[in-house]
Amino acid sequence: MNVFEDLLKNGMNITELVAKIKELTDKLGREAIEAIIEELDKIIKEDKRRKEKWIVERKDKKRLTTALGDIEYERTYYKSREDGRYTYLVDDALEIGRHERIEKGVKIKLVENAIEESYEKSSKKACPEELSKQTVLNAIKEIGEVEVKREINEKKEVRVLYIEADEDHVPLQDGSSETPRLIYIHEGREEKNERNVLKNVYYKAYVGEKAEDIWIDVANYIEDNYEVEKIEKIYIGGDGAPWIKEGLEWIVKSRFVLDRYHLNKYVLKATSKEPKYRDKIWRAINEGDKEGVKKIFGELIKIAKEEKEKEKIKEAKRYILNNWEGIKIYKEDEDVIGCSAEGHISHVFSARLSRNPLGWSREGLKLMAKLRVFSKNGAFL
Repeated sequence: MNVFEDLLKNGMNITELVAKIKELTDKLGREAIEAIIEELDKIIKEDKRRKEKWIVERKDKKRLTTALGDIEYERTYYKSREDGRYTYLVDDALEIGRHERIEKGVKIKLVENAIEESYEKSSKKACPEELSKQTVLNAIKEIGEVEVKREINEKKEVRVLYIEADEDHVPLQDGSSETPRLIYIHEGREEKNERNVLKNVYYKAYVGEKAEDIWIDVANYIEDNYEVEKIEKIYIGGDGAPWIKEGLEWIVKSRFVLDRYHLNKYVLKATSKEPKYRDKIWRAINEGDKEGVKKIFGELIKIAKEEKEKEKIKEAKRYILNNWEGIKIYKEDEDVIGCSAEGHISHVFSARLSRNPLGWSREGLKLMAKLRVFSKNGAFL
């Protein structure tokens, strides 16, 4: 039954019609590819130059998954007159690997889809055939760790540079967890399409590396891309974790800036039972009044009725005072623009890595973290 008969007899809406036409054109495409490959194989077989260099051994069938679905074709197997090696010349001409079962375009699509979606959804979108999650992971492993290397014609001169850092917490298949770390370097904010965006931002992902190695890598990036002697200030923003503050030892001219998201979290934590103290704490913070902050926390601890509540307030106090340098800098330095690391970790990592308990392997997590920043840096496979 053709499409017209099907349409008249059974009825079909536009979505069903489009799907039917795609099914037919995909089938036509597969048949055309099979015919072209076999015709090319025939041309190679009859070529005089081939006869001088290669001996016909036999014909073999090959099945290959493509974006149009599975194709199957016959091609000729040859033996070299010169060195005795064997090959399929038509496969060589089309750059089809000896053991390749999925063509490169599908593999790339699998990986590109997997950057944003689950392995299962990725495979369904890449081609009509059913491919396993393991096939998607294998495609990711084949591509390996990727990173965008910026072409540097000449180093940039900037007065101020910003580095922001955070980490995600991702469950692994073995029941343990891993903390992929995100660092991004930028030159401040600028307005684009009525939105504030980070200027010349560059993302880096790390899984399993020591803090020292992370910051050496960041320092090398800055050295490679900027005239360091022209930089007056570098701000390192984050939640105050020791691995983030270690950057101060490796990045010259750097000062720490506490992410106000985490600061606010601890202010809320300390005042959950006494919200009227919230404004008092913020007033003291914004005025750079460290003694005032201590005094307010002293009052909160004094009026707290439960020991558990007192400990919660003390924890918030410790956090704020331990990060005081990164708090008072907002008042002291007009070049400080704050830190948006929490939002970025959610957008770059959490949306794909930890929002659902997917159960990653350590290797798969590392590769996907690298692919996420590869994509965010505007690159294509």
